[in-house]
Amino acid sequence: MSSLRKTVLVLGAGFTRAFLPKAPLMVDDYGGDILLEEFQRFPHAKAILAEELARNTGRKIDVERLLTRLYGLMPYDFQSDAQKELAVLYSAVVKAFMARLESSKDERPHSDELKRFAGFCVTNDVTCITFNYDDVLDEALQDVEGIGTKRRVPLGERYWHPDGGYGFFCRPSATTVRDVYHFMDKTSMLLLKLHGSINWRARAGYPRPYSIDAILHHESWLRYILGDEVADGAIEFHLESEPFIVPPILSKSAIVEQPVLRVVWSRAREELSRAGEVVFVGYSLPRTDIASAFLFSEAIQPATNVSVVNHVGTGASRRRLEETYLETLPNVRLEFQYRDALDWSQEFASR
Repeated sequence: MSSLRKTVLVLGAGFTRAFLPKAPLMVDDYGGDILLEEFQRFPHAKAILAEELARNTGRKIDVERLLTRLYGLMPYDFQSDAQKELAVLYSAVVKAFMARLESSKDERPHSDELKRFAGFCVTNDVTCITFNYDDVLDEALQDVEGIGTKRRVPLGERYWHPDGGYGFFCRPSATTVRDVYHFMDKTSMLLLKLHGSINWRARAGYPRPYSIDAILHHESWLRYILGDEVADGAIEFHLESEPFIVPPILSKSAIVEQPVLRVVWSRAREELSRAGEVVFVGYSLPRTDIASAFLFSEAIQPATNVSVVNHVGTGASRRRLEETYLETLPNVRLEFQYRDALDWSQEFASR
């Protein structure tokens, strides 16, 4: 384990918002009143949604709270048609969340800065562990060195590619309609997405929990050389309609039951245990995220240099952040940097 030299980054929502300023917050406007109108004929679901909207300023939705309520259910939800109603509302809220996330990608004011950051990570074998669903960093990583759609990469070339860069063999969605030889790329760095990704899709018809080979990557920013062009519509017929993600809920069950996430989390534990440096960027380490706290406390070694980069306010907010990290990592020396993730990323990429 000469390995105590590796740098591992843990990227939270603050990292995404540094590059996508319109990325949704946990408590945000997800079109709650429109949803309320759509669920007028579903009394149980409507009542729960109305209660959530009344809780928050500006009729916003705490998406973590609401999805946790809908996912876990209560004993009295099994009466009449209530369970079915809540399942439909759960799906509608997830779609609203993903739609906000997708639309936030339309404006990218810091694309050049993201390219520099991605280039540094690929060139210097920096593993990125993230809780974010967006695929903006993924796109920037695959574009480093112009690898793009190349299927024959020169020996020794440092690059990242989704076929192997997520820590498991994630085949392209085009393989649902075309039999093409593919392999798991051995990339110079890993992007480990602990809660899934907006560009991960399951093959249609596969039972849950999905087998690892059921998860494919499907995106507009990466095209394969497959001979005749394949229409996206033909591929869509072979995929489940929603991305493969673990929605922001206060439960570990979805993480544990999905084989592909067992692999990704295992790779994350391995990378963290070998790290000489770990930097948490824009991640608040919420007390409710018990699974992540176990991962960090069990994997990060006492000798590891650990930094926390977070653009929180002063006083009480900083004290809460420090207390949470110190409680999770009591035997590790921590350095706190209260600064913007964008500025930090550019300084990091200049090392």
